[in-house]
Amino acid sequence: MNRAIRLLCAAALLLTLPMACGSEGEAAADLTIERLPDVRPNLPEVPTIPPPPHPAQYSDNSYSVYGLRHRIRNTMDSDVEVTGYIVEIYQPPECPEGERCPTPAAPHMWIADTQNETDSGKRLMVVGYAENQAQIDEAVEKAERGQAEELTAEQIAMGMRPIPTDFHVGNKIKVSGRFTQMGGSGFNSSEGLMEYRIHQTLENVAGGDDS
Repeated sequence: MNRAIRLLCAAALLLTLPMACGSEGEAAADLTIERLPDVRPNLPEVPTIPPPPHPAQYSDNSYSVYGLRHRIRNTMDSDVEVTGYIVEIYQPPECPEGERCPTPAAPHMWIADTQNETDSGKRLMVVGYAENQAQIDEAVEKAERGQAEELTAEQIAMGMRPIPTDFHVGNKIKVSGRFTQMGGSGFNSSEGLMEYRIHQTLENVAGGDDS
């Protein structure tokens, strides 16, 4: 029974072929071929990526503040050098005579890639260059009298450094130290801060010798 059905289907197919093709296989006259419209892709323009605001590193291999954080996977918890401008220095609040006031924070300051940076997210805290403001005041006074602090070779080998006396807002400095999230004296920052070791003053707005 199935064989008979297959023979009938084959015969029906043969009968319909002349309707679609001519004697030599040419397309029948009533067959219409339609051309589809050209497809033109509508893609957005390639965005223009702005250049970085500052070089990640300078010719002396010191980092910018931007570069230090841009390459944070390589710089975090590492000894690095960073070049920037001092934009703010912490000043202990005045305590009226005879009153008990909270202990001020240890000395610290902020540097940035530009002199007038006000965005806290583009500033870098520098800590660990003195234990208290009195140390700085004493060091500055001695320097003004020509009695700058001098450390022995043993003290330097132990990691001790002279108290900086030429930190002024506007100065351009190169700081050597450790980039970390947790600094001494309880300072911490999720974006990282510099634990001070030594510095070089590149531009001194107050004049005088570089340190």
